[in-house]
Amino acid sequence: MKNLEVPKIGLRTIKTSLSVFLCLVLLPSEPFFACLTCLFCIQDTLENSYNMAKNRCIGTIYGAIIGLIIMTIFKWMTINIDSVLLRKLIIYISIAIGIIIVIHSNITFLKMPGAINVSCIAFLAITTTHAFGDPYYYAFNRVFETLCGIIISLIINKTIKPPKLKQIPR
Repeated sequence: MKNLEVPKIGLRTIKTSLSVFLCLVLLPSEPFFACLTCLFCIQDTLENSYNMAKNRCIGTIYGAIIGLIIMTIFKWMTINIDSVLLRKLIIYISIAIGIIIVIHSNITFLKMPGAINVSCIAFLAITTTHAFGDPYYYAFNRVFETLCGIIISLIINKTIKPPKLKQIPR
């Protein structure tokens, strides 16, 4: 029978865990998106961490803004419509058009294709889960939590035995 050797826990795993712990302590009422952001922003190099943080920050803010604009237009368009079915159809069409806007503008306007997924997630979270409620609090909270997660993870990754910057071959 072979001896089972358990792999060592790596420093990146420890830093990710510490970042999540700090998010839980500092944002005890709603830490989910901050914790999630830490999972993505602790990367193998500082450059990759900064790039991921930039994509998450801009993508979340952009997706939230487009989501709020779509929701504002939706509420204005359906103010006098009593049919729930018609209101749902209008919001579904608005969301589908919004996804096109988010994806296309990430590529052409922001020139950040790496932020497309994050932008779409923020957009869909605001427009689908808060379509008939108040999306403004959710959008603000989502952006705030994401920024907290970015800051915490970058501080941890930079201060605790930081990974080397990616070397560019000459």
